[in-house]
This record gives sequence, structure tokens and C-alpha cells, in this order.
Amino acid sequence: MDILTNTVGVLMFVSLFISLVAVQSATIVRTPLVSKTEKQPHFFEIRGNKVTYIDTKVAQSHIKELVESLTVCSKPIPPDSNLSDYDFFYEQLQEYYRWLQEYQDCITYKAQEFRTFQVRTSHYNVRLELEPFSEVYEPIEADVGESSKELKQENSEYKSILKKLSPQTDYLAFIVRPDSFETFRQAREIAWKDKFSVGWEPMKTDAQIRFSSGGRAVGVQ
Repeated sequence: MDILTNTVGVLMFVSLFISLVAVQSATIVRTPLVSKTEKQPHFFEIRGNKVTYIDTKVAQSHIKELVESLTVCSKPIPPDSNLSDYDFFYEQLQEYYRWLQEYQDCITYKAQEFRTFQVRTSHYNVRLELEPFSEVYEPIEADVGESSKELKQENSEYKSILKKLSPQTDYLAFIVRPDSFETFRQAREIAWKDKFSVGWEPMKTDAQIRFSSGGRAVGVQ
């Protein structure tokens, strides 16, 4: 019961501080020389030598809507066990048990809503996991994203996204699969030319992309 309650609290925290959402996975291999920054990360996955934008704002907006749509579960207060009138105490205990069942039903319903939550972005299906709370991003298609050649085109999705961002307030965070370092270097070079700060992390081929409130795993380097 307490675990579910705490989980709901974490989700509320995430919805109120969406800008703090970041990649977190036990399979990530940390890289050195990460510097602190107040800039906001914008994530890209590079897999199969193709660059794909991970649009976290769409999923986070739907999560916030879900949280706001759910009824607040009010935890009942147990009766005072020191009451001298046993009959009155017994009546209060029965009421407490009824309220407790309603509270449990409310928590169970919320947990089910979180577990069944799904949303689709341009390139990913997004679902929730509760323990620990995280957003899981799974590619809609295996062969998705822009190649190194397509990146250089002025009308590429990659360059279009960069035009909407500011080097003063935003930085790019790349999740790089083992087969894609060449394309990563090209994407990074384009970002550097536009004066963006860049961070990156290598990630195993079969590792899932997870976002949580546990801290920024891909920092500026």
C-alpha cells in the first residue's frame, strides 16, 4: 500500500517538474568529463547509423493529463483505540474498514491506469513502469530515423528541430548504439556548428530507453 502511495507521489512530482526528466538505465555506461548545466536536454537516439528525435514533451503532456484526471485517494485515519465506549469504537472501526477498502480500490484503479497508459509519438511507443517509475520508449519501426546523408539536408528533421531550439537554453543529448558512432560524430558536428552544447552516452543494442525523475544521466561534455 505504501509503495503504491509513494509511486503516485513520484508521478505527481514528475508531472510538476517535467523539465527534470532524464534518461536512466542500468545498462548505460557512464562517460567521463560531464559538466553541470542549467540548460534543458533534448534527446536523440542513434541506432543503425540513423538519428531519431525522442520527443519527450508529447508523452509527458499526456502523463500530466492522466495524473490530473484521476481522483485524489484520501487515506482514512484509524479510530482512537483509547476510546472508553467500546460500542462507539467498534462502529468507528467498521467505518474505518469501509473507508480503507475504498482507499485501496482507489489506489488499485490508479495503478492500473498507469500500467495501461500508452501514447505514441512520431517515432516511439511510450508506456509506463511503476517500480521504479519510468517512461519506456520503444521504436515504432526498426528502421527509423535519418541517415548521415539526410542529416546534412537543410529540410532534414534534425536541422528543423535544431532551428526551434536555442544554444543558450538547450543542449543535445545523444544515446548512441554500438553500430552508430560514425553518424553520431556527424550529428555532433552539425550541433557544434550551430553553437549547441552536446552530451552523449553509449548504450547497448538491446537496452531500453527509460526516462525517470532520478537525475540527468546524459550531461554536457
